[in-house]
Amino acid sequence: MKIVCPTCNTRHRVSGDEIPQQGGGLATCKKCGGQIPIEPTAKERPDSGTRVEPSLGRTISDTHEPPPSLTPKTGEFELITEYNQFRGYAGFWKRFVAVIIDGFVLTAVGLIIGTFIGSVYGFSRGTSQGAGAVGNIIGIIVGWLYFAIMESSSKQGTLGKMALGIKVTDLSGNAIPFGTATVRHFSKIISTIILLAGYLMVAFTPKKQGLHDMMAGCLVVNRR
Repeated sequence: MKIVCPTCNTRHRVSGDEIPQQGGGLATCKKCGGQIPIEPTAKERPDSGTRVEPSLGRTISDTHEPPPSLTPKTGEFELITEYNQFRGYAGFWKRFVAVIIDGFVLTAVGLIIGTFIGSVYGFSRGTSQGAGAVGNIIGIIVGWLYFAIMESSSKQGTLGKMALGIKVTDLSGNAIPFGTATVRHFSKIISTIILLAGYLMVAFTPKKQGLHDMMAGCLVVNRR
């Protein structure tokens, strides 16, 4: 059954088996959080009006019986998917360009942070020995936070992905949490050490998933 959110006009599909036989209720829109009133279909809606009593052959009004309950029950229905929002999986070259953009961004950010940390480290220790190791650790943390925070945010993507009009979702098309984004980020290590084969899989898998996408249970799809 298809329903439309009156707040943001997003269409959803809900299983007809979840709709009560004697009434409707409210579903919660996954996109804006608004309430969507749902009524049973004509087939499911109980008959109203009049009926014929077989034994007497006369008409009796049903108006004395209470109508089916339409009391709102938030979360009564699960909105399975925003199917009209799907615009295809992001291809290899789109994702490749996004990686290049993110590389430039992280290089610039790393240069600024590295210079600052190196200066502070050298000033406090009186030597630059060991500054390289500290810089590498800081670089790993910055890269992790950049990808994990942005991909789990409402933007669902890094600056590179946003520029190319793509985003990261789970297998149902929903935004991923920080933990999943973290798993996806560090899974890229495996995609890299096997001679980048984990990245090349994007060009050949049906859903354009790299190895790190599969390990984290993610998809990269077109935003527009």
